[in-house]
Amino acid sequence: MTKRFCALCGKTDAPLIENLCESCYLKKNPPFTVKHEFEVRICPHCYSYKLSKKWVQTNSFNPNEFLEIVIEQNSPRFIKHSPEFEIIIQPQIAEEVELTGKIDVPILITAKKNDTTISETVKVTIKLESSPCGICTKKKQGAYEAIVQFRGLRGRISEEERQQIYQIIDKALESERYKDEYIPQIKEKKEGFDLYVSSTGLAKNIATSTKEQMGANIQESFKLSGMKDGKKKGTTSVSVRLPSFTPGEIIQLMDKTLIFEKIEKGNIIGKNPKTGEKQIIQYKDFWESEIQSWKPETKQYLIISKTKDTIQLMDLKTYEITEIKREQTHTNLKEGEIVQAIKIDEEITILSPET
Repeated sequence: MTKRFCALCGKTDAPLIENLCESCYLKKNPPFTVKHEFEVRICPHCYSYKLSKKWVQTNSFNPNEFLEIVIEQNSPRFIKHSPEFEIIIQPQIAEEVELTGKIDVPILITAKKNDTTISETVKVTIKLESSPCGICTKKKQGAYEAIVQFRGLRGRISEEERQQIYQIIDKALESERYKDEYIPQIKEKKEGFDLYVSSTGLAKNIATSTKEQMGANIQESFKLSGMKDGKKKGTTSVSVRLPSFTPGEIIQLMDKTLIFEKIEKGNIIGKNPKTGEKQIIQYKDFWESEIQSWKPETKQYLIISKTKDTIQLMDLKTYEITEIKREQTHTNLKEGEIVQAIKIDEEITILSPET
């Protein structure tokens, strides 16, 4: 029986790949070549690195993990391989590294082709150059493109409203679209606060979300400061006015009177105080019409008597007796019953149990 041997070196005790032992095969057909040194510019503030002309965020502040990410994402820069082979990169970083100067990193490279697997550990030197990225530079300078001015319709913004706005801001900053944006400054004002925003796009997103979730009115203006590369440069100001209602308030608008419950999709939602039926004031109607609102005092009354046209009530606190017009919603009320009532336009209105 003829023994198989390597066509180049004559070995007979090694597995053959295309009539060559592994060593000879790699010399004749290297599955990959390695550039043993490459440079990386990193931002010392956010641990992003520059790839071509763009800064890439690694979202890691652990030096070893950062280095592994850089090696894996930059492998095409220093490893060229035959398209016939699948290449697996495994950095072998055993000790804690400092991200300065030159770092020698052992890398296990595995090349696979059908049933053939070839592994080799190579040493790659990474030259690190420290340089702040554009975003961190702007943050340090406090640069901004827009100001969002949050104000309450009737004075200061409540703490509850403020927290809701902060949630809207946080959600926007956490989104993939605005992950590189930032808020360099928040200035407190007597009626609210001003939010300085890195980009006009983020400012408009925050304002629009506040409109949709809190029923705010938005107005936008632009202050030109000059021209650069044929484009207008300046600051966008977005005014965001909040309705600032609290649950239980009475709202009157045109022919509607309701007890405020919430704002949903920019519209005011409440209930008719007499019937308990749901009522809606559309966003457009609210901001284009004159509106009245107040927090009513709810009192308890005893129904003393009922006639076809009137109901006689006694205030259980002052014992004052009042007569009001009987309405269709009063059909099920009985003498001796205690009811809740408020004043609307100086008239006592008995509240529906549904409110």
